[in-house]
Amino acid sequence: MFRLIFFIILLPGLMVAVFPMMQSQTITGISTIWDDDFREWSIFTEEDTINFGTLELVSMMGSPRLDWSYRVVDQDGRIRNIDRNVFSAWEVQGPGNIATVRQLWRDDLREWRVTDNRKSVVWRSRYANHYEEWVITSRDYGYFTMYTLNPGDPRDWVVVDTLHSDFPFEMKMAFVFITVFLTAPF
Repeated sequence: MFRLIFFIILLPGLMVAVFPMMQSQTITGISTIWDDDFREWSIFTEEDTINFGTLELVSMMGSPRLDWSYRVVDQDGRIRNIDRNVFSAWEVQGPGNIATVRQLWRDDLREWRVTDNRKSVVWRSRYANHYEEWVITSRDYGYFTMYTLNPGDPRDWVVVDTLHSDFPFEMKMAFVFITVFLTAPF
């Protein structure tokens, strides 16, 4: 009986104390750290224009899995492809949440479903002939878009993030990651 009371009453309170609801960071941009290397990125937030975060490739392309790590202000996590040698499904693991990214249509890199099993949106390329501007298709949660700072140059991206403050940060990182991954010339 004690165990049942613990799990019903005390555990949710303990989880809030251990994993408090974090306000989602507002991302304003992402840029490669080096001009000729797409494995290390600086992530910028609205708090300042200095480098407040990083996105780094941890394992190389020869590995069956691609592991990336990210750190933005006080939140860190990892991104990895779910299936070995298949890059159509990804998992973004954060401090208290997991978001998944999957191609909406087979062999079509323009549309991706991003979900954390509570919220679900479609992240898509605005144009069919190039991947230089991306948007979410639903306006239920606010607005999020990414576009290249200079046309034809995938090293620098501007992020317009007006999503609601309770929107999961892991889903925002999924938007950012899949965009830079698809446009980087590996």
